[in-house]
Amino acid sequence: MAITSDGTQSFGIETSPLSIGGVTFVAEGLSFSFSGSRVDITDSNGELTGATVIPGPLECSGTVQLAAGDTGSNIRQQEFTISATNPNLDGTYLITSASETQSAGEYVKVAFESYKKVN
Repeated sequence: MAITSDGTQSFGIETSPLSIGGVTFVAEGLSFSFSGSRVDITDSNGELTGATVIPGPLECSGTVQLAAGDTGSNIRQQEFTISATNPNLDGTYLITSASETQSAGEYVKVAFESYKKVN
């Protein structure tokens, strides 16, 4: 079986293919994390009296692939939109970092990190 490099094979990932900067990528794997940070609450003597968690942005990391002859690894600061069955994941994401392309035979892979835009 030949590898489909035109973005038509979704490999069971509901959000694939992704359009990033006008280039169609097949999503090889996506991982989402709901970040947050703990804030300690202290009294006037500096004694811990409680703690709370401040929610952070929804973060997404993943690997996408495209045909070997294509370019497009410089996807930093590009946006993509996801419409998933989980409404918490729906939205537009901004790519903050991307790896150098890695050759995988008939296609190349690019790993990336992103976060869900608030506005």
